[in-house]
Amino acid sequence: GFTFLNKIVGGVVPKDYIPAVEAGVKGAMSNGVLAGYPMVDVKVTLFDGSYHEVDSSEMAFKIAASMGFKEGCKKAKPVLLEPIMKIEIITPDDYLGDVLGDFNSRRGKV
Repeated sequence: GFTFLNKIVGGVVPKDYIPAVEAGVKGAMSNGVLAGYPMVDVKVTLFDGSYHEVDSSEMAFKIAASMGFKEGCKKAKPVLLEPIMKIEIITPDDYLGDVLGDFNSRRGKV
């Protein structure tokens, strides 16, 4: 699952902008950082930030959170985890070529 912790102290980021930060992170997670696949089981902790009374907006915080999440993920060197299954395929000889072609297109190994 997804866990978002707000550890901001002293009001360096107004509470009104915290949901925008969370939304930005969730948006980045749904697009993923590796091959566009969504990320799952992530814990995000917001420790610090800053704002400007005139220039800050919810959209700015959402974009900044998305960019920060992606940058942090790249520095963490994530690994794409793909499902591995052992399967047995039974098919008539007439369909063997089509079945193997489909299997190989899904990066299957015989």
